[in-house]
Amino acid sequence: MQNILKITKAASDETRLRILKLLTKGELCVCHITAGLKLAPSTVSKHLSILEAAGLIETRKLGRWVHCKLPSSPKGEPRAALRWLLSALGRP
Repeated sequence: MQNILKITKAASDETRLRILKLLTKGELCVCHITAGLKLAPSTVSKHLSILEAAGLIETRKLGRWVHCKLPSSPKGEPRAALRWLLSALGRP
């Protein structure tokens, strides 16, 4: 039940949905997400942490930069939620 709550919270925000839409094109540096959304880095960071906690994105550090992507093999509720969200966002 806790996973479902995290996922629905993550999916209930327009900015987080916009981040997921950006990531459908592939991995992005947080700096590119910030620039694309025209938001403060701290705001984007908060949104990314919510998406990551829900299992909807993965992050990796490369030097001093953090890169985000959709998970390669999500399991359980995150997998079903991602499938539904991405189809709703227009990804095939």
